[in-house]
Amino acid sequence: MEDNFHLKLMTYNIGGGRKDSGSLFSGILEIIKQAAPDILGVQEATEWSTLDEENFSQPREIVRDGLKKYNYFFGPTLTMSQNFHVKKEIFLHGLFSDWADWQQGNAIFSRWPFVRFGNSSKPGQPKNIPINKTIYSGNRDTDPRYAILAKIDLGFTQVFALVTHLTTLYGERGPKEVPGKNEEAQAVRWEQCERILDLTRAFILEKNEVLIMMGDFNAIPGEPALLSSLETKAGFVRLVPSNNTGTHLKVAEPVDHILIYPGNYHIKYSCKVINNEFVASDHNPVVAEISLHNSNSKAFKAQGAGVFRENS
Repeated sequence: MEDNFHLKLMTYNIGGGRKDSGSLFSGILEIIKQAAPDILGVQEATEWSTLDEENFSQPREIVRDGLKKYNYFFGPTLTMSQNFHVKKEIFLHGLFSDWADWQQGNAIFSRWPFVRFGNSSKPGQPKNIPINKTIYSGNRDTDPRYAILAKIDLGFTQVFALVTHLTTLYGERGPKEVPGKNEEAQAVRWEQCERILDLTRAFILEKNEVLIMMGDFNAIPGEPALLSSLETKAGFVRLVPSNNTGTHLKVAEPVDHILIYPGNYHIKYSCKVINNEFVASDHNPVVAEISLHNSNSKAFKAQGAGVFRENS
């Protein structure tokens, strides 16, 4: 058996790929192609179809024009057919443009195949799991929130990967900040991270499986959702970018993160934020190179299991 395995990870909120949201899908595709991640987590990806049976899928386009021959899974979080609300502008646009449906959600892409959670010798599909359901009121405060959970067969080993997008509330930060709103939003995100731990604790964390978590957490480093729940309590390690800059164009500190639970592996990493030269989205992607070293490796024998920055 090999002693180590290398792969590249990337998380990217593509903002729906819509010009009206400040994103440009052609630029997003170019950034993804240049980064060429082995495992990619995407937030705010969209699919839509018309009454004339025309359809468009951003995840499918990413595979067709960017990550060719990759396996992918799209998990909708908000849909025109199930969550229609007259205060959601794009739903009204779709209604009067003869759309059959519109969906927005998370997606995961992998160079390697997905397998079943239980019997990893058989092909499987990721699952789209709710971590926060609300009565939708046509605004982001009440957006449903989900996590995609996947198990990926690297050949060398199997790893779990989770892609998510946590809640942000109007008025929690910026020039229009509302008193008390930031604390309210942090409490919501903490609860969503606790639900993720409920999901993964017994069958992944307590069995010392590797879990890669990626997404737009809408949380800066040190916020309780990350530091108290995921890092201190559960043992995840946030991969700190070498250029520790903001990932959202309106927030100085990063809100998009990659975290890893190492299980029985020694994991080395390097990480960076890609400056969005194409101005393709209101988020910059985070990219990490990691190497997994098993118990036969020199690195494991020297330092044991855990997540360590490269050259540490």
